[in-house]
Order: sequence, then C-alpha cells, then structure tokens
Amino acid sequence: MDPDSGVILARTAEGNAVVLGLLKCGKIWLCPVCSATIRHGRAEEITRAVVAWVAMGGTALLVTFTARHAATDRLATLMDAIQGTRADKAKEIKRRAGAYQRLITGGAWAGRKASDGHRHADREGIRDRVGYIGMIRATEITVGQVNGWHPHIHAIVFLGGTTTGERADKRVTGTFTPSASALAELEGHFRGVWTSHLAKVDKEFKPSDRHGVDFKRLETIQDAEDLGKYIAKIQDGDKAISPANELARGDLKQGRHGNMAPFQLLGRLGDLMGGVPEDEADGHGDQPWCRAKWAEYETATKGRRAIEWTRYLRPLLGIEGGDTEDDDLDVLAGMDGLSEFRDGVHVDTGAWHKVTRRALDLAATEAAEAGEWDGVTELVTAAGARSGAVRQLTPGEIAEAWDATLATLAVRREAAAARRQVERAGTDPAAN
Repeated sequence: MDPDSGVILARTAEGNAVVLGLLKCGKIWLCPVCSATIRHGRAEEITRAVVAWVAMGGTALLVTFTARHAATDRLATLMDAIQGTRADKAKEIKRRAGAYQRLITGGAWAGRKASDGHRHADREGIRDRVGYIGMIRATEITVGQVNGWHPHIHAIVFLGGTTTGERADKRVTGTFTPSASALAELEGHFRGVWTSHLAKVDKEFKPSDRHGVDFKRLETIQDAEDLGKYIAKIQDGDKAISPANELARGDLKQGRHGNMAPFQLLGRLGDLMGGVPEDEADGHGDQPWCRAKWAEYETATKGRRAIEWTRYLRPLLGIEGGDTEDDDLDVLAGMDGLSEFRDGVHVDTGAWHKVTRRALDLAATEAAEAGEWDGVTELVTAAGARSGAVRQLTPGEIAEAWDATLATLAVRREAAAARRQVERAGTDPAAN
C-alpha cells in the first residue's frame, strides 16, 4: 500500500496472523482468501440490520429465488435472466432488468396515482400494504455435471415500515405487522412476476410454483440474533446455516445433489493440476471440464455484485458502507484491525518482494501465527535479503502503524462517501 512503509506481520490476541500494509485483490467471486473476509464482514452487516429491524417491530422474510436449468445452459445467460444484463458504455449497451428487478416495479407493486397526483387508499400498491422498505440480495452459484449451472438468489426482505420523504431523504416513522392477506398478496406477486419473466426470457427457465420462490419468515428477535451464530464457522455438509450466512457466506457453501460451489470447483482443479488422482480429489469432473467451468464462471460473474442492498436501505437502517468493489476493500482493511495485537515484526518493502518472489510469504505468515519471529527472519534471509530487514515491534508500535493504515483508509472512505452521495442523488445509471 505504501512502498516507504513496508509490511507488518502481526499476531492478534486470538493468535491469528495478519499481514498489514498489503494491497488485496478484493475479488469476492474469485479469491477464496478475500471472499472469506469480505463475506464475513457482509454477514455481520446483514445480521446487525435484521436484528435492528426486528427489534424495532418490523418484519423480515428470507426469500430464495431459483430458475429451471439444464446442463446445456450457459451461466451468463442464466445470470442475465435472473440478475439482469450489465451496461457497457463503450459498446453503448444499456442495462436490461432481470427477474429480480421486475419484482418491485409496476402499478400493482407501487400503486397508481390519481388524477390529482396523489395516491389514495384504494390506489395503494402491494408495497404500501406490506410496508416494504427494501431488501438485501445475494447471488449464489453452484455447478454439476448432470444439471449444469445453478445460479439462485437469496434475499432478506424488510417489511412492516411506515416512512416519510423520498429517496435519500426517506425516514422510518414507525412499524406495523403486515396482515396475513397482505403477505399472501406479496408472495403471490413475487411468484407470478419471477416465473413469468423467466418464461419470457426462455420458457425452459420457468420454474414450478413450488420450487421457484421459497419464503421463510423471521418471527422474533431471537430469530434475527441467530443469524450471526455461525458467521465465522465453516458449514458442515447439509446442516442448517443462519439466514445471514445463507445470504452472505457463499464461500462456505457446499453444493448439494452432486453440485459443487465455485471454490470447491477451484479446489478440485488445483488438486488435479497438482497430480492428485481424479478418484481421490474432492468433487467431480476431469481437469478439462473443471478448467472450462471455472473460466466460464470468471467471465459470467465479471462486473456483477455478489451482495447488494436496495438503494437507500442502508441509511434507513443506520448501516454505513456500500456494495461496490471499493467498499469491499474497505471491509478487508477494516477486518484486519478488529483485534488487539500481541506481537509482530516489520519487514522492509524490498525484503518482502524477495520473499514473495520465492513464494515464501505463506511460510512467513505461518511462522508469524506460531510466534516464531526468528523463523520469519530466517525466511527473509533465505530469500536473499539481509537479516536487518526484519525488526521486532511492540504492540504499541504495531498499533501506531495500523493507525497510519487507517488514515489511508479514511481517505478512501471519503472518496467512497462522495461516490455514494452521487448514487443516492440518482445519477448513477449502473446502480439498481
């Protein structure tokens, strides 16, 4: 991040190693390391939001949307159908809405204005009757040899709110419990819009009424608090996971019914490329098939957001941040400093470059996690750098260096805040 500052290998009070001062790719779709950290942070955001809303007296639903698919379907085509197409200014291609965006559009949803410009009680839409204030969407993808790609959307829908104002000035004024008839109307609307749009794109994509859209209501504050219970833990097979993890922790997912999650696919590809026999490597598919599927996955997810909040929902719930790649980098940097530092060492920039060129950076991180600081020095010298390039740091010195990192982060956050202000003003055509 700063060539003059070098790198700090530190150990937290919990005994975990962190490397401060390095730029990270922040690719939530493609990088197992960055994805785990980003999704951890996003899951905590989602949990805070749902807990706060249910505590206020609001209602939350976990809704899963799926499409029918076959082994011959391309992932990009399925993603366009459910999530919409991506805009390309260079090619003058406009963004086209997918089935997800269609859920909250139209007169039945928003209501119709009378000739005097106002909406009377008999002209209210479904949105008004259920007290909809927004939702959080996460797209998950699995793949299998028999049924091919299976992209699907998990969404937490926030209901039961009364509001005042519009757009960025919108504020929650109270909460209520939507009636059973209003919730049934919402479910019918979502199912109808979802399936009909997919049928228009390709009749083979249309799911059954039973499998296309699934609803689960979060009844109590305890339901909401349970969202974060397994946030930092790995999913164990088909055991139930919290709705927050269902939404955010795609890195923990294991595909069902013979399917693989993307990082399972990547892990198998790595095993096969490393010489592990096909029948001993986890997952399925030979190396050419795995390689082709991963390449298709990279292309189909490029430029898409894995997790996204509807516009203005964050400020309504008092949650800072955003959903862009820059915001993901903020999450990465912020997660490094959540714990107190126990000890660590500073490594000069030039020495660290030598370490990485010889692929010794993982070994150095593992030595740091074990508190073997002499081992870090030995690795640095083995890479061709002088031993003086490594300097022991006290917890206070690490904290000072971390404060300097946070100062850099603050500058980036200011730029991100300015960008979000533009988005909230409605001038960002790429925003949902």
